[in-house]
Amino acid sequence: MEIKIFSSLHIAGLSVADLYSLNKSTIEIAQPLKENIGDVPGAALAWLETANTEMGAQLNKQSKSGLTDALAEKDKDRDARFAEIKRNISTAMAGLDATKREAAESLKLLFGPYWETGKKAMNTETALIAELIGKINASESLTSQAETIGITAMLTGLETSNNEFDALYKERNTQEAAKDTTSASSLKPAAAKSYEQFCTAVEQAVSFVPTDPLLTLFNQMDELRGKYALLIDKTDDENEDSSGEPQAE
Repeated sequence: MEIKIFSSLHIAGLSVADLYSLNKSTIEIAQPLKENIGDVPGAALAWLETANTEMGAQLNKQSKSGLTDALAEKDKDRDARFAEIKRNISTAMAGLDATKREAAESLKLLFGPYWETGKKAMNTETALIAELIGKINASESLTSQAETIGITAMLTGLETSNNEFDALYKERNTQEAAKDTTSASSLKPAAAKSYEQFCTAVEQAVSFVPTDPLLTLFNQMDELRGKYALLIDKTDDENEDSSGEPQAE
């Protein structure tokens, strides 16, 4: 028997908006598998859905912002850019040019786990695109392959669009923080607890009665936790000055 434990994630370090996004993405991952994960995880999932819906209703009520429409447009823009890159990779893979085909096939392997990124929650999508672009920029072979099939400028455009979305998202969060968010914040503990209970239920189920659906769910949830752990680390880094000491609030 192998005891499965999720990677560390400091839930309390997430903002209300990020916790909502994490819970929503987790629910979207679990929903297709809920009939095959067992009664206890299934019941915990139902609790998570209820708690997150209640918190989300308050959050959405309070977060109406002049930036909301701009965010939606920027999200469409980066989705369109990402789709264009995927089309070019697929076209090159099907083409007669052997050099382009080989480069495209290599890139497709990298893009595989990110292929449906546009369907993720907005903040999750931001982190995934940044991670993908970072991998390409850090590899001479990948940048060369991107140039070979003619998507270098497209990748630059996607990175710019993603960064612009991230800046708008953070600006809106700053606006929201200046508002009265008592109602949504008061529901955060219950939403966080429901997420932790669901994680515990999945850990126990996959450890003691492992099945393929449970293993799939565990792995996908653990990968998602890693993305949000990075967001917390990034926020912590931004709150430190050059000496490494936390800045005064």
